[in-house]
Amino acid sequence: MRIFYVFNIKKEVYEIYKDTPSVLYNFMKYIYKANKDNLDYGNIIFNQVADKFNKKKLDLDIFIKLHNKMRYTKRKEEHIINNLYKDEISIMKIKNSYIVINSNKNYTEFFNIISKNYNECLVCDFINQDYFFLTNIKILV
Repeated sequence: MRIFYVFNIKKEVYEIYKDTPSVLYNFMKYIYKANKDNLDYGNIIFNQVADKFNKKKLDLDIFIKLHNKMRYTKRKEEHIINNLYKDEISIMKIKNSYIVINSNKNYTEFFNIISKNYNECLVCDFINQDYFFLTNIKILV
């Protein structure tokens, strides 16, 4: 099971770090691991690097796009994909500052929808120390 955190990186910051996403990953990892003493500093770094998501719009866009699909359900704040054909189970929660996706796959259908609404998203899996920009994903079939 993978836990992805998706951050909406500011356009000007993305342009600077698009070839070196490890720097942004380290910023986000610092914020992720920050304790109460460092939380104010982490908040300052976050506000300089990332923008907030339009939670209501993205929530509605995902629901409209997937609501008539048999593999999709929505319960309160959770969007759930249970695709038996692709053996995918993904649960997404949209927060104002970030998105959390729990998935049994390395790539989830939610990434497609997010990338259509937000171009400069950094995806971090802090447990597996993995990170990438959604714009850089190439799926080989």
